[in-house]
Amino acid sequence: MLAAAMLVLAACEPVSQQQGPRAAGGNRLPAQGQGNFAMEFRGRRPCVDCQGIDAWLRLEQRGGKQRYELVERYLAVDGERRFDDAGEWRAEDDLLRLRSDDGGERVYARMPDDSLLARASDGGPLAAAADDVLLPTDFQDAQ
Repeated sequence: MLAAAMLVLAACEPVSQQQGPRAAGGNRLPAQGQGNFAMEFRGRRPCVDCQGIDAWLRLEQRGGKQRYELVERYLAVDGERRFDDAGEWRAEDDLLRLRSDDGGERVYARMPDDSLLARASDGGPLAAAADDVLLPTDFQDAQ
């Protein structure tokens, strides 16, 4: 119980006060203005016309601005295609909204294990993306 409480407290510390990368499972989505931090997530989901889709998501908060970077790589026999997206993110309770600089929006729900599960724009289940799950990762594992 004490260890779980310590993880929650450590996840809320600004990056400048942390000792090394944030441990997987300790990611929280603080409200805007609660210090500077960054966290990363990874996932792989099946694809109908390729061998899979690898995804990497980085959330940052610096100087009151909340930005994200999302990289998706479609893995195919004849090579891979990479798609980069960036924009602003916002946490609403356990929902994470990614608003692309290009105008689109993605919604994820933060699950009890701190993974992110794709959701519909209203926060409800999204059957077509039930396998779109991003797991918290250490910074050392990124790209």
